[in-house]
Amino acid sequence: MLSTIIPLFAIIALGYVAIRSGYVEADRIPVIGGFVVKIALPALIVNAVATRPLAETIYWPLVLGYAAASLLLMLTGTVAARLIFGTSVGQSAVIGLGMSGSNSGFMGYPIALSAMGPIAGTVLANCVIVENTVLIPVALLLIGITESRASGGTGAQALRKVALATARNPLILALVASLIVSGFALPLPAEALRAVEMLSNIAAPLALFVIGGTLASLPFKGVLGKIVLVTAGKLILHPLVVFAAMLAIGVRGDLLVTITIFAAVPMMSIYPLFGQRVDLAMMSASALMMSTILSFATLAVALWLLMPLVG
Repeated sequence: MLSTIIPLFAIIALGYVAIRSGYVEADRIPVIGGFVVKIALPALIVNAVATRPLAETIYWPLVLGYAAASLLLMLTGTVAARLIFGTSVGQSAVIGLGMSGSNSGFMGYPIALSAMGPIAGTVLANCVIVENTVLIPVALLLIGITESRASGGTGAQALRKVALATARNPLILALVASLIVSGFALPLPAEALRAVEMLSNIAAPLALFVIGGTLASLPFKGVLGKIVLVTAGKLILHPLVVFAAMLAIGVRGDLLVTITIFAAVPMMSIYPLFGQRVDLAMMSASALMMSTILSFATLAVALWLLMPLVG
């Protein structure tokens, strides 16, 4: 299992050292990250979805099961944060998102690809649907409602902003376009497919490098209780809840293993941006760093437990 994840974490470490040492300027990381999010990952989704029959790409039981499990954990974490720490609705939603929103593109896909092969691209498309149309919009809506109340706005205004942000998401746009191509069996030029494949191949290593570079610029301190709750929820509870949900709806074999790997990775790398909006910047940044460091061990254990279920 270590032979699967060590090369991946080595690229994360390379990104960390490159930024920390000044070999690569820190302001390059947002640029590289933007390229991954706006170009490489959309190309990956096109390559995984548009080149296959629709029935082989979007597996709705997987989408619904993953959405139900992740949303349940997110809302549970939100309520727990309110009860334990007395945080606002917006702050509690950020804590809940940290427990349930995986870094599917930057970590889930590279690790699942290394462990499971091409099926990782298909599962990524399903995870993109859940994370970008369910989890992030719900969190943004709760944050927006809190902000609207503070500024005298309305919930409808917050909902409108969330809808616009979701519609403009490059991953969602790539997914919709790919589903149209796949659903209508539209032919794509061989040269275009080759270019898309080339971009897909660089998505994983660049994403891992960005993770390391991001960690190099994050402070590691904050409120310990919130960090522990978010980290434990993400690395332990999320994969367990997703695994149980998949078993309940009859998902088995490679799909079960792959979707659980996606659930077992740390929270999304943009998590601190959500924290900044509700005065939890230090907590969210620290939780991201802590979960990424600890995931080296938790992912090794998860892979060790899951690999006998392959096939």
